[in-house]
Amino acid sequence: MLRQNLINVANRLSLFLLTVLPALTGFCQGSNYDPSYRYSVNDLQTDFRFLKTNLEKTHPNLYSYTPKAEFNLLFDSLYKSITRPMTETEFYNLITLLNSKIKDGHTMFLPGQAALDYSNQNEKFLPLYVIISGDKLYVNMNCSPDTLIKEGTELLSINGIKAIEIINQLLLRQIRDGDNKTYPIWILTNYFKEYFSFTFGHASLFSIDYKMGSTRRQATIKALSKDSVKYYRQAKYSNRILLTNEKTGIALAINKQLNVATLSIKSFDTGILSSVYKQNFDSTIKKIFIQLYNTHCGNLILDVRNNQGGDFEPGKLLLSYLLRQPVKYLPDSKEAGLISPRKNRFKGKLFILINGGSFSSTAILCSYLELTKRGVFIGDETAGNKVVISGDPIDMTLPNTRILCEVSTVKYIIRNSNNDGHGITPSYYQIATIDDVVSNKDPAIELALKLIAKDK
Repeated sequence: MLRQNLINVANRLSLFLLTVLPALTGFCQGSNYDPSYRYSVNDLQTDFRFLKTNLEKTHPNLYSYTPKAEFNLLFDSLYKSITRPMTETEFYNLITLLNSKIKDGHTMFLPGQAALDYSNQNEKFLPLYVIISGDKLYVNMNCSPDTLIKEGTELLSINGIKAIEIINQLLLRQIRDGDNKTYPIWILTNYFKEYFSFTFGHASLFSIDYKMGSTRRQATIKALSKDSVKYYRQAKYSNRILLTNEKTGIALAINKQLNVATLSIKSFDTGILSSVYKQNFDSTIKKIFIQLYNTHCGNLILDVRNNQGGDFEPGKLLLSYLLRQPVKYLPDSKEAGLISPRKNRFKGKLFILINGGSFSSTAILCSYLELTKRGVFIGDETAGNKVVISGDPIDMTLPNTRILCEVSTVKYIIRNSNNDGHGITPSYYQIATIDDVVSNKDPAIELALKLIAKDK
């Protein structure tokens, strides 16, 4: 299943998706790990050959975006650059350069489990949540005792590294689905401190050059443990909603006066919905659409922003309540089938909120809604490709460095269209500015409501 990859990532990357498994926030056994240990050239070359062989043997869509000849040149170049002993972090930063060529959101590399455990037990992090906007970095939340660096401040450099270089270096190594940049930016926006440490290491102090208005200033803030970052976030920003503190996985709100219902779905992973939110997808969705049918609601806002996907079946069920015409689901695959509209389906106007966190089975759902011209899309481009997606990844561990790898094994054709390397592009682009984020405004929902009011 596509969701297995998501569960693994959540387990390894600071509750990367939805606080399901506490691997990185707890204190694990990492005391025997030495981050300064350098692996021999032979060990590193062995790991690289192992990775290359398994990518070529296992990945079903390896050359979709990068021709084999170009890929081989990159493999050769990276292999030949292994001329000296390296730490695990140095080698990790070498192999993650493959991500921008593989371009598969379900194939990824993460530091080894011992490295992650050690990092969470012993290391400290940059205590800032950021927003990436083009080539600029802005402070979303300052989760430290510092009072100088305010929310909305533009970061010019961190420890002498210019913001644009930080963004470029991190994006270059980040996973993506096709040529879409919204997914890597979404990941870095939500997990900046982890990925910053993966590439630029851990420091005890951070010298920050920043700009407030037209004035350039400088401050030094201390690195903090993840527990301390969490403490200050809760103390200073208790009103902020983050991916990891959503209270309900599936939520419906009906405004009878405006004749509008808003259905928010945070995940299509039935395990997450059951264990974290105590909700059964099938029964919850069936009750919701009975309610919508009985109330004769004329407008539905479907919010699948930040929904990283999960299982296939929830997406199929939801489509059956939204479609106006049958659609062939993932043809020529083991999941293939005809999805027909239900009698008590929603027949009114549909508005779908999407962004760079709408990935995997969520992107598949959006692809079929767009294909059948069912609804108006608002927000930012989906993370997942609308034509083809790879999934069903297997776990691999590099034999010497123990770096963790996820490699897709199945290629799913979503629909027979030209693959331009992108996801669903919205009918109305509506991306929150740093001011919107800081003030907790939601311009996408506001636009949907304006469109509904204008239509009335």
